[in-house]
Amino acid sequence: MVLICGFPLLGAGARKPEPAATLTGAITNLDREASAHDQSPMLVAYLIEKEYGTKEAELKWAMDQKLKWGQITALAYIQATTGKTFAEMSRENAPSDFWSYAESAGMNGDKMVHSLDLFLKQVERERNSRIFDRLRASRKIYPLPDLGNGFGLFQEALDFRRIESPYIDKIHDVPGELSKGEK
Repeated sequence: MVLICGFPLLGAGARKPEPAATLTGAITNLDREASAHDQSPMLVAYLIEKEYGTKEAELKWAMDQKLKWGQITALAYIQATTGKTFAEMSRENAPSDFWSYAESAGMNGDKMVHSLDLFLKQVERERNSRIFDRLRASRKIYPLPDLGNGFGLFQEALDFRRIESPYIDKIHDVPGELSKGEK
């Protein structure tokens, strides 16, 4: 089953979900992603500032109002389009029905849903990249034990399938310690 914005893709002749429900699904998915990890809210805040040009003061105001990250993202999208502040949009009751608010502001709700979905994918990619970067940084490479000089020659012989060679293939004149057992 294929999901779009959390809703199943319907076959021919079936009704599509209401556009307002699709927008609500996108906002809910953003809320879920922002609450997935301890550092997710900071990541979402950073990406909102970067993507929509939202000021830090607006984000602080939204956090003081106890808005969820999906709502904050929708407000940031509307703000980028209309130029209104979060406080103005809240006074006009935008968080209760983003779809109607966007339509009354002359915006295309489908474009808003599409933008929020793309933003969600960007958050997921960035979150995954940071997780993989932490994993790469945490891996330690331990040095292999020194198995003596003869092991390298034996391995080389295995690599070239010349184990049965009756004569000496290479002589290494290396100053320093002799291999184990030699005096």
